[in-house]
This record gives sequence, structure tokens and C-alpha cells, in this order.
Amino acid sequence: MPPALAVGGSVLVIGVAISTSRYRTWERFAIALSLGNAIFLPVALLAHPDLSVIGHAMLTWSPLPGGLKPDTITLMIADIGATVTPWMLFFQQGAVADKGLTPSELSGARIDTLIGTILAAVFAIAAVVATAPLFSHGISAGNFQAAQFAQALQPLIGRLGASLFAIGIFEAGLVAAIAISTSSAYAFGEVTRTAHSLNAPLRDGWLFYAVLLGSASVAGGLTLVPGAPLEDIVILVNVVATLAMPPALLFLIVIANDVELMGRYRNGRLANLAGIGVTVFLVGSGLAFAVTVLFPHLLG
Repeated sequence: MPPALAVGGSVLVIGVAISTSRYRTWERFAIALSLGNAIFLPVALLAHPDLSVIGHAMLTWSPLPGGLKPDTITLMIADIGATVTPWMLFFQQGAVADKGLTPSELSGARIDTLIGTILAAVFAIAAVVATAPLFSHGISAGNFQAAQFAQALQPLIGRLGASLFAIGIFEAGLVAAIAISTSSAYAFGEVTRTAHSLNAPLRDGWLFYAVLLGSASVAGGLTLVPGAPLEDIVILVNVVATLAMPPALLFLIVIANDVELMGRYRNGRLANLAGIGVTVFLVGSGLAFAVTVLFPHLLG
């Protein structure tokens, strides 16, 4: 499939998902796509992983290839930025408002978030395990773009595994495009005080929908630029997300503890401990990145 057709088709799919001007329809569509990330589970099994080695690596973080070098730290910080990101705050609050959740449904919403978090982590681990055969054969990820990953995996996990992996990568990218473009539109609407709801009819929310589709189109168009350093762009964007998250979280914690604003729903001690703990961790990650930039010689 030509890249332009794949990108254009993806943007069209996003357009169809929002065309009904109903959050419920969009949500079901997005959830179905998100559950499609489970396709990485059978791919990981086809890689014939050693579960004891995986468990040891997750518990001990060893062996770390090449040691703790600047490039390794940068990649780890980018992984954090891809997991705990500022756009999630806008997405979560926009989705809660669009869905019309009430305070009585707060516990259910938290359970939804917890389940989604666990599933996302499991699917992400499966994707890493699926690509492990490449690295065990000394093949660098920097040599591949897009579908080339699947092509490189085919001799190692078979045609079926490589095909499923290619579908999974495409589907995961589509999910990310939907989520991030929607959060961008939510944020734009919040700042400009214009309509920002997936329930808004087109005549009222045309600017919201234009930002949503425009964000997805620009991101898709970037992937079509010949020779674009897509891997470096992804890493840089997620490092910036890690650096930008602490201020956003601090404001969120302040709001969540405001008695006048939150009333009896304000943060408790445990929620504050968790929020502050994550914030401190992110600040430490930012400082670690600063060390890799300013004093790379300290890490060899």
C-alpha cells in the first residue's frame, strides 16, 4: 500500500469516527481500536520468549545493553514521556465532560482508567518482547522505519507473526493519532473558549473538528516527508513531554486540593502522596536528562 494512501485512509477513518457528532459512537470506535493492541500478544508468543529471563529483566533492569549511557537514559526518559504525558490531562478531562460523568460515577471512572493502564502496559511489553529477536541477533532498531520492522522480523518469527506485527503497529499508530489529535482539539477549545465537545454539531464545533483533523493530518503528513528522521522526532517529542509534565501536574495537584473548588471530592492523603511521588519522579527524570546533555562524560 502506498504510504500516502495509508496516511490518507487513516485520516479518513478519524473523520468518520467524529462525523456522527456523538461522543458515545467515537468512544466505542476508539475502544475497539485500542483493544486491537492485543494483537501484540500472539506476536510475542511467536517470538518464543524465555519468561524467566523477562521476569528477571523487569525486576532487576539487567543486563542493560551498553550500560547506563546518555543515549540509554534519553530513550528511557522518552519512554516515560510516552506514558505520562501532558496531553492526557486534557484528554481525560475532556472525555469525562463529554461522557457526562457525575460525581457518583467517579469510582467507576477510576476503575476504567486502572484497567486501561494495565492493558496498555501489558500490550506494550508484548510489543517489546516481539521485537526482542532482532536485538538478540545484533540488529539495530535505527536501521528500520515503519513496515521495515515487520519485514526484518519475518525470518525470525515467521510470516504470520510479521504480518500481525505490521497490523499492530499500524493500528497502534491510528489509536495514538485519534487520542492525541482529540486532546489537542480539547486543549485548543479550552484556551480559546470555543466549543470543544465530540457531541457538538458541526456548525457549532467546526473549529474543534478542524483542529482535530488538522492535527492528525499534519502528523500524518510528517511521516511522508522523504528522509525525515522519524525515530529522532518521536524521541525528542516524548522527552519534551517528560520535561513539560511536572508543572502541569503541580497545577493539577493544587486544583485537586482546593477546598472551595473540589469540596468533599478534594484529594485525600493517599492521592496527594501518589501525585507528588509521580511529580518528583518526573523532576528527577528531567534532571537526569540535563546531566546527559551538560555532562555526558560523567556517564562514560
